[in-house]
Amino acid sequence: MLTFINIVVGATMLINIIFAKIKNILFLETSIFPWIGIIAKMQACFINKTFKDHSIDLSIEQFIVLNVLTKNNGKTQNDLALITESDKTSLSRLIKTMEKKGLISRKSIKTDKRVKTIYLTNYGEKIYLTTLPLLKKTIKKFQKGISDTEIFQAIDTIKKIQLNISKVHSFKL
Repeated sequence: MLTFINIVVGATMLINIIFAKIKNILFLETSIFPWIGIIAKMQACFINKTFKDHSIDLSIEQFIVLNVLTKNNGKTQNDLALITESDKTSLSRLIKTMEKKGLISRKSIKTDKRVKTIYLTNYGEKIYLTTLPLLKKTIKKFQKGISDTEIFQAIDTIKKIQLNISKVHSFKL
């Protein structure tokens, strides 16, 4: 009799473990976060390939820096690190590469020579403007079959998530 009870208890524990795993898997499947991450990775790969196919020597990360500087030229490296969600070492490497390509220039500020501000060069602006039609065409491909209402709803949902995150974490991008 004790063996039967042990079997039932063991089976019940196993079933509970299986249901807990299924519940966790289903939670991830019904959460928006893994899907946002997958889409971000897919679009970055596709855009990098699009640039390469059009002989544009630019990565999506470099494009993001150009985009930020187009809107607000003269950002410090620290500001760019926050905006691009890059650690300072990775961003420093990216900035150095972009400077070698002639896309940006770095200048020390007068009050503190250690602080560098980053500026878009004329060539960087030209490359940025060259990429915009390609990105517009790519985004249209990505959004094919999705109504404007669905797009605006998705944007609204993502903005709500950003607001919720900003309530928990102090940084803003």
